Amino acid sequence: MINPWIKWQRMVRAATMMSETLAASQQVVEQRHKTIEVALSDPLRADHAELGRMVSEKSAAFGAAGASLARDWVAMQAEWHAQAQAIGQIMMGRMPGPRATGAIVARSQRIGSAALASSIRAIRPVHRTATANAKRLAKRR
Repeated sequence: MINPWIKWQRMVRAATMMSETLAASQQVVEQRHKTIEVALSDPLRADHAELGRMVSEKSAAFGAAGASLARDWVAMQAEWHAQAQAIGQIMMGRMPGPRATGAIVARSQRIGSAALASSIRAIRPVHRTATANAKRLAKRR
């Protein structure tokens, strides 16, 4: 049985993480813009350590997010396949009985729960990196 309160809390958490990530990203871009500007005008005075982080941190965070999504999608494939078969039967005019209908509903709930959990796991490394960068760069001002 799906608890709507827990679902709601998880959706709010996912939305909060996304908005925090976007806000932190904006702060990081503003700070790093200044770093890039200095590097272009005077390469010898450039903050090469910070410039080096710009790509490596993104690669690591988005790589972890992509790997998480790939694992989750592979795990959900069987559920999607079974659901597609069940719905395909309905589209062919074969109406399901009560047990099959219950299975379709339960599978839909599992797929929805898995998709929400997957999105939270995928945003977590990007969120962690963006918010940590925003805090670190704010201290340097």
